[in-house]
Amino acid sequence: MGRAFTACSCVVVVACGGGGSGGGGAAPLLGATMPIAGAPAVADTSVAPAPAVDALPSTRVTAVPKANYGASEGMQAFELINAERERCGFGLVAQSAQLDSAAQAHADWQILNSDLSHAEVPGTPGFTGVDLLDRASAAGYVAGGVGEEISSLYYSGSVAGTGVFGVRALLALPYHQLGMLAGYRDIGIALRGSDQLGTTPSKGPRTVQQFNLGYTSSSGPQEPASDEVLTYPCEGTRGVFYEITNETPNPVPGRDLRTRPLGPGMVVAVRSGQVLVISSARMTTLSNRAPVSLRAPLTKDTDPHAVLASHQAVLIPDASLLANTTYEVSIAGTNDGAAFKRSFTFATGSGAAR
Repeated sequence: MGRAFTACSCVVVVACGGGGSGGGGAAPLLGATMPIAGAPAVADTSVAPAPAVDALPSTRVTAVPKANYGASEGMQAFELINAERERCGFGLVAQSAQLDSAAQAHADWQILNSDLSHAEVPGTPGFTGVDLLDRASAAGYVAGGVGEEISSLYYSGSVAGTGVFGVRALLALPYHQLGMLAGYRDIGIALRGSDQLGTTPSKGPRTVQQFNLGYTSSSGPQEPASDEVLTYPCEGTRGVFYEITNETPNPVPGRDLRTRPLGPGMVVAVRSGQVLVISSARMTTLSNRAPVSLRAPLTKDTDPHAVLASHQAVLIPDASLLANTTYEVSIAGTNDGAAFKRSFTFATGSGAAR
């Protein structure tokens, strides 16, 4: 049976943390309507420039405790998001019982109330807090910054297969991948379905894939070194969704993505507070060097939804990619005025965010 896919995202900052050279400006995350301070960048580790003498060191997390999701879909999602973050230089996230609790409560609320939203309504079934920060605080998480990435599948109430799907889908969406790869240190995962709740929502059976991410007020976010330039995908990334047909906010306002899909987003980022400039970007199919048309880079200056900060950019293919195909990407630009070049290959899988 076909599955209809939708997604939404939110971010809240409570206290400034981290920051990069130049003072560390606000760094809005994926799909956010509110800015978050000190959120780090994304990176490709290939062809790295020689470290500057005064480079600020990385605060990237390289080890986390073993998660206790068991052999569940949640464990598959946890392992996949950390594998992708680690490979591309974003740093690992640790399981948080408090964020798990907040994520499950909000996932259940959305199913019980036939909604897909970041805001709950007092007095409704399963209410635990109006906004993300309320819900994280109610679960006992002392947040310095929190964000939530949500995807939902309709026409089935079973969570089977939704863990990996949810991660892959959110990592392909231009705005949502920013939040999944941002400088959080903790994560809570809830994969919930109407079958588990014993209810059929008014819009029919559905599942929710809820990812709550955060860093505490005491720890601050994790950051790459100031001379690093990160990308996602990066060298060795496999299984990338080859097309997207639905994202809120829409990266190309006015374009019906269901009739004119886009390829997956490709994030480029540096340490927060720094300025990233993309001067050129080229993408080809590796097997025959066929060029892939890229849209103009999505940056702070060109973002129609004012989500991106000065240290971030997203490259978006102007049409669906091919499934199970390897692509080569070459990017050049400056990181706070220092020139860089990055080249990497990645491969799509057979999945798509539809």
